[in-house]
Amino acid sequence: MTRALVYEQSPGQLFAIDAETLHKQPELLSDFGRYMYARFRILDAMAYLICLLGVLASIAYVWWMFIPGLAICALMLSVNRKTAGAIARSAARKSADNFRKLHEMGCLWLVYL
Repeated sequence: MTRALVYEQSPGQLFAIDAETLHKQPELLSDFGRYMYARFRILDAMAYLICLLGVLASIAYVWWMFIPGLAICALMLSVNRKTAGAIARSAARKSADNFRKLHEMGCLWLVYL
């Protein structure tokens, strides 16, 4: 099971982009923009740091502080995953070469209804 971003290229033709793989391996996005690898790694590190700070605040101050830390971490990771898919979608819409690259990477496929 993977998280995918579904979009319609032309009427009646649906494609899905594997946002999970692009998020886990941001170096795949390096063809579509500068510093994508660093961008997603830094944002993921910030999400995990917020989670850690929530746990530490829970130990030091109030017991329930880990809950907002976990919620913010999960939200940031979800947004990062969706952003990776959105970047790939916009690249696929821009040019046929990018569309072909995504398909060859195994991150884009046709969805049958």
